[in-house]
Amino acid sequence: MRTFGFLVNRSSGLHEVRIPGARLARVNQSLKRRLDDDVEEVFNRACATNDLVAATDLLLLLEKWHARRSASYGRERRISGAGLERARKELERLTMLHGANQKAAEAKAEQAPGAD
Repeated sequence: MRTFGFLVNRSSGLHEVRIPGARLARVNQSLKRRLDDDVEEVFNRACATNDLVAATDLLLLLEKWHARRSASYGRERRISGAGLERARKELERLTMLHGANQKAAEAKAEQAPGAD
């Protein structure tokens, strides 16, 4: 099999193409286009900081938007409940974990005065 190649004269350099600033900014921006994506990001941040009250409020907001969009657009491919279901499970997991940690702290606090 014959390889393909070409020779480049070192004296004839290829100049760098300048990309306009507006086009470069569009490339560098996040590919998130919907408000839902930004709210999901804030939800994830609330979960990471253990702000379960804010995470619950954001999940309720996402569920309301999803229900409204499902009623308007039907079974469109982009409107799936997969992200919403993941968020719901993550919040349930954190709530259970937070509840278990709180119960362990209460049990430890009850045992501490009796041990002295």
